[in-house]
Amino acid sequence: MDVDRFIESVNKKREGAWREMYRKYYPALCNYASKIVKDSDLAEDVVQDCFIKIWDSGTQFPDAPSLVGYLYRTVYTRALNSVRDRGFVQELYEKWGSELLENQEEELVIECAVEEDVVNKFSSVVDKLSDQQRQVLFMSMEGCKVKEIAERLGVSENSVKTQKKRAYAFVREELGEGLAILIFFLFS
Repeated sequence: MDVDRFIESVNKKREGAWREMYRKYYPALCNYASKIVKDSDLAEDVVQDCFIKIWDSGTQFPDAPSLVGYLYRTVYTRALNSVRDRGFVQELYEKWGSELLENQEEELVIECAVEEDVVNKFSSVVDKLSDQQRQVLFMSMEGCKVKEIAERLGVSENSVKTQKKRAYAFVREELGEGLAILIFFLFS
């Protein structure tokens, strides 16, 4: 299949072209993701998620280099998000894991399972934010002041306030008020 026809078939979501794209790029993308996440199984999950995201999106590619660039950028972003999310899970484990091993109480096990579910929901919502909103949200949750965030990101304080307000509102809308408050409480 020539390159132009291949790109056209990818854009029209023809299964044969997608199988070919998967066969052609999947191993290299997994290798790339694995270098970031340091876990081959997680790398495969990241790459599969990226293919699904691209399939679900309406993204059109004018040529092969734009397709390849998009694939690698998407994998890079998802891999970094995965590393970040693993940090949340590790933080939760460090906070609750030793108690769980010592006590083995049913209530604590249930509490940890619920908390992990909440973190996973939060992660999926945060993935929908813009990069700047995500950065502002995390820095705010770490206790950084508006002025400090503005300096670190090289933007105005008003921009930080706007992005923070939008990020918090989006999280509350997606998770519901109660769950959002719990998340912000857990990580602040």
